[in-house]
Amino acid sequence: MSKITIKDIARESGVSITSVSFILNGKTDSVSKETKERVLDVCKKYNYQPNYLAAALKSKSTHFIGILVPDIENSYYSRILKILEDIFDKKGYSLLISSSGYDLEKFMGNIRNLVSKSIDYCIVIPPSSFQEQNKEELARLSEHINVSFVIFDRKINYCNCPVIVNDDIQGGYLATNYLIKKGHKKIYCITGSRLVSSSIDRLTGYKKALEENNIKYDESLIYEGDYKYADALDIASKILKKDKNCSVFAFNDLMAYAVYKVANELGLKIGKDVSVVGFDDNNFSNLIYPGLTTIRQNVQKLCEAVAEELFLEDCSARTITIEPELIERGSVNDSTIK
Repeated sequence: MSKITIKDIARESGVSITSVSFILNGKTDSVSKETKERVLDVCKKYNYQPNYLAAALKSKSTHFIGILVPDIENSYYSRILKILEDIFDKKGYSLLISSSGYDLEKFMGNIRNLVSKSIDYCIVIPPSSFQEQNKEELARLSEHINVSFVIFDRKINYCNCPVIVNDDIQGGYLATNYLIKKGHKKIYCITGSRLVSSSIDRLTGYKKALEENNIKYDESLIYEGDYKYADALDIASKILKKDKNCSVFAFNDLMAYAVYKVANELGLKIGKDVSVVGFDDNNFSNLIYPGLTTIRQNVQKLCEAVAEELFLEDCSARTITIEPELIERGSVNDSTIK
């Protein structure tokens, strides 16, 4: 038998070519369940595979969305990818995922690689080393190929591009103020890179809470990490070896887990000797013991905002901020209780 076509599928299924096209592209809202099953059974019978390249050339759309993340192994980014995949799958789009591993040269190379695949849209979470000249290159790429970009999770202003971020100043304030209200006045910070807006803003929130409570800011309590577990292990070891009864605000949950590990190795108890607050509310934060008190980023709302902005005709420069929430568990002792 000669190669089967979409017309053959439609004829044997007893439906229109348009209906077959909708089903194969995941747009099944207007198609009955029975029709969908009948068409897919015929496709399976003949091992039919749609020619997406030909369809893309005809429609000038590949139905691919590129997304760049710094670290695919970080559970925060994994959660983002899962939610975005679910959102875009319902819209008939597939994700092309690329991880830069925090390396700037690899990050820019991955962008060029994605746009060479004729993606329709691009979602970008830049690494900490992203600089002004890279924003200009990103803008030129976007304009040259007529692709809409959305910057996610980082405050980076560049022409005609929406930026979707968590309110990190408020998050930093909530975490610090919570520790203060629990009686902690000497609060160590394990930050992200000082170049990254999320880290800058969380530290701003930390300082705001100190100021409101008449506590002097002490730079010697601030340790710069890079949102990485390995970096935080070294930092936590330095802190806990010299101060065995302290409180720590880690700028993400991954670094908070490092504080747990070091405390355990030193025979210290989290929630008793050492108080810890994290940021993100990763899935593991409610599974470890004691559960990690943390700042929850509303990842679902962040991802929904990304999808909404991406498909707007007026995809212009604006910043959309999503409010965080304090999640109280057992990792902080109450030193106000005598």
